[in-house]
Amino acid sequence: MSVSIKQINDCVECVNIARDLKEWFNERGIERMILDLRDNETYGAYMGTELAGFITVKSSEHLVEVLWMAVKRRYQGKGIGSALLNFIEQLAKDRGSRLIMVKTSGDTEYEPYARTRRFYEKHGFIPMLLIDNYSDWGEPMALYVKCL
Repeated sequence: MSVSIKQINDCVECVNIARDLKEWFNERGIERMILDLRDNETYGAYMGTELAGFITVKSSEHLVEVLWMAVKRRYQGKGIGSALLNFIEQLAKDRGSRLIMVKTSGDTEYEPYARTRRFYEKHGFIPMLLIDNYSDWGEPMALYVKCL
């Protein structure tokens, strides 16, 4: 079965996906996510009629920032995240953006986020900045970018 991606407005399912991935998303993050889902563009990856994952982005003139991305546990490692990133990359190019940016945990000791950083690096993102104690999160933040 192939993946289809479309813009979504009702993001209750997105929050449910994130709540099931407690290794990546705590309640403070989910509260912020709910606001970002409401105020920004969200795209869902579907396997048939089932939402398998989502990505939320904020766009400006030359930049697309990935705010949130999550893939249901049972679909991880099956290309859903790659399909979402590829979709956003093409969307950014179509809009004339020059850069995609993502912030993620920079905690080098925590394996789930080490895996996340490897995922972005595999897709051509490069680490640009590490802030030891990012005030918004109370933990390290790694900033990754990809030039288009």
